[in-house]
Amino acid sequence: MAKRAATEAIRTPVIDWSAARMPTRVQRLANGLTVIAHPDHKSPVVAVYVGYRAGSRDEPMGRAGLAHLCEHLMFSGTKVFAGSYFAPFEQAGAAWMNAFVKEDYSAYFATLPAGALDFALRMEADRLAHLAEALDAEKVDRQREVVRNELRQRESEPYGGAIRMLAELAHPSDHPYAHPPDGLVEELDNISIDDVREWIETRHVAANVEVIIAGDVEPGQAIEKACHHFEAIAARPAIARPAHSAVNDARASRKVIEQPIKHARLYIAWNGPAFASPDYPALEAACALLAGGRRLGHRIVEAERLATELAVEFRPRALGSLVVLNVTARDGVPLGAIETAVRLELERLSRDGPSGEELDVARLRLFGGLVRGIERVGGPQSKSDMLGLAALVGGSPDVYEKRIAHIATMAPDAIVAAVRRWLAAEGAVLEMRAAP
Repeated sequence: MAKRAATEAIRTPVIDWSAARMPTRVQRLANGLTVIAHPDHKSPVVAVYVGYRAGSRDEPMGRAGLAHLCEHLMFSGTKVFAGSYFAPFEQAGAAWMNAFVKEDYSAYFATLPAGALDFALRMEADRLAHLAEALDAEKVDRQREVVRNELRQRESEPYGGAIRMLAELAHPSDHPYAHPPDGLVEELDNISIDDVREWIETRHVAANVEVIIAGDVEPGQAIEKACHHFEAIAARPAIARPAHSAVNDARASRKVIEQPIKHARLYIAWNGPAFASPDYPALEAACALLAGGRRLGHRIVEAERLATELAVEFRPRALGSLVVLNVTARDGVPLGAIETAVRLELERLSRDGPSGEELDVARLRLFGGLVRGIERVGGPQSKSDMLGLAALVGGSPDVYEKRIAHIATMAPDAIVAAVRRWLAAEGAVLEMRAAP
């Protein structure tokens, strides 16, 4: 009886996927702006997330960093609300306020007391409508230097150049994903105030915007408030995005560099399916399998002691996701030995597939990560962030629900197919070796 009880105690629990669901109400205004509202009454706070379809993929050639520079300028004030946007939000009780730029979009978000919703929407509507007219050369030059310092700081950190080099290795040179979303130092001086104004005037338009309101609100009232603040903004045509095909999943490239780092590190990047693709959740589960359980993490770090740490990152994107594996070698272990072990484990997974128990554990790990994130209404991996990703990269907030459904019902064969299709290629390999 004791043995049976112990076995039952470690059995993978049944997942209640309703805990990961996020029902929404959606309304599109006459000017093209979309409002998405989700209620969460656990705390008297609300998150306001404004996403623009204006990411680094939209930057003209030779202007890498334009989206990042404009992100900084979004906080520089307008003629109506002059000065930094941070101070008034702090006075309104904002507990979290920030922004980021990805390949496909940029986003601005704040978490405030629920009673400050009108204030936040008024501020966001103001900078959507009036930012460009308040810009001048001094503001642009000041923020250009801030961005330049950020990029230099990134490059000066250990392994800091990996993001840039992997972007170059994993994509053709003329593809919009071939540089990192935060830009390139050497192209910042190419960006003029005219470039900035054109970006704001042609990409920061209502038809390119998703406003997500999540928190202690009633969806109907939240949408009504958003309509009050945003519907008066004139409809303007958004500039068409350049046509680009999905990245080539079979692309192979390799680079070896020496840097002043303590431990050598191996990176392998594979292009994967678009975020809205049914293949995306299968590859997401494959990454969870490889990083955890008795797969790559156990084999390379614990069993064979080739490495001190291993991580698998899965980046969702509209023109194809990116899987990035990085492994930090133990002293004296050649990176070639680590790469061989990685390839063998990938071959084993593509040949045998996961066991039912492995898949259950991976499913639970994905579920746990989602639920931990969406316990919060604002900030990274939060409810508003996940809905923004679904709407801006997937094309609809419903993409989030479809992703959950795929993960919940996925069969081992789907993972095998995804690994064979997306991870069988050599990929982009970056060896960062410690300089002698």
